[in-house]
Amino acid sequence: MKVVVIGAGPAGLMCASQCNKNNQVIVIEQNEKIGKKLYITGKGRCNVTNNCDFDEFYSNIVTNPKFLYGALKSFTPQDTMNFIENNGTSLKTERGNRVFPVSDKASDITKALENANKNTIFKLNEKVLNIEKNQTFVIKTTKNTYEADCVVICVGGKSYPTTGSDGSLYGIIKKLGHTIVQPLAALCPIVLKNDWVKDIEGISLKNVNLTAFENNKTFKTLFGEMLFTRNGISGPIELSMSSYINKKQNISLEIDFKPALSLECLEQRVEREYQNNYNNIVITMLKTLLPKNLALIILKQMNIEPTKIVRQLNERQRKQIAYILKHFKLDYDKIDKLDYAIVTSGGVDVKEINPKTMQSKLVEGLYFAGEVIDIDALTGGFNIQLALSTGFVAGNNIKENSYGYCD
Repeated sequence: MKVVVIGAGPAGLMCASQCNKNNQVIVIEQNEKIGKKLYITGKGRCNVTNNCDFDEFYSNIVTNPKFLYGALKSFTPQDTMNFIENNGTSLKTERGNRVFPVSDKASDITKALENANKNTIFKLNEKVLNIEKNQTFVIKTTKNTYEADCVVICVGGKSYPTTGSDGSLYGIIKKLGHTIVQPLAALCPIVLKNDWVKDIEGISLKNVNLTAFENNKTFKTLFGEMLFTRNGISGPIELSMSSYINKKQNISLEIDFKPALSLECLEQRVEREYQNNYNNIVITMLKTLLPKNLALIILKQMNIEPTKIVRQLNERQRKQIAYILKHFKLDYDKIDKLDYAIVTSGGVDVKEINPKTMQSKLVEGLYFAGEVIDIDALTGGFNIQLALSTGFVAGNNIKENSYGYCD
């Protein structure tokens, strides 16, 4: 049986590795090399999966977790680790159960996937222009025309378009009868309306709460690290928050700089700093609680001069400082462009895909795997694992049907 896999990312490479022993498998890739997006993941180290238990992993899936339940059970993070190590790359687990190659080189993950594809034929620097389905599939590229019994589309989403994930196949997928859920940026910086952000670019915060409100009601609170950028915020908890709010309307945000303290305890802490800095200027006192430039912004919002003497602060102002430290408002504008997103939320509607096989419910012999499907998860190796799991299920189903038709 002839199988064409479109896209040589983790989903496509895993899929091909599963069905290339009993079939003629061709992987078509528009880039000059395989696994191009893998090279930039994990800051060039490739966080290939997350070594946590099933329930924890499942809780980190943001979009369509029910659809992915079976795939994740079929090919787990432990299966990924065994697969990569059996194909020549040693792994290590770091903070947050994040799994990296021991070498800290993303290229070694790609090498492992390549080692599993000794029987696969690669066609690089070829862009797919059209796919038609008659008795068989006819795939036209910039260089060739191929016939296939099965086609697996693993082209990613629209994030990082320079790596080939440019959404160019969405139109072809629609022509084949499938619905594309609107692609949105996920794991992406947030843009704020606040002009003062540019003055604190690069300031990072640890052990803070970031809370999102929808229509003034608490929607989500995340604890951890974040940072300010030239036009907004980024960092671990912000990136996760972007995935939760990218489909929401009427969003507002606030930071709790001291989540370990109640408002009453923080008021007492401010009072102690007030007494300890009684004859100092106000900015000196606030620097014990916050980075200086951030403290200056709070003072500006309160119309208090930084050089004001601490003993001149009245009780209302001291309580106000404590309150702002617990409820620092951010004027939300939008999620930044898809070009800056780590992953894409949106893609092929899961209602039109069989979750047990990754085969289309509409076109026999057509499969999907990876980010091209409307699935996404938080940072920490979860998204690559989902690509590998869905790729495995698609490839394994094709392998099991090698002596008949793909059904």
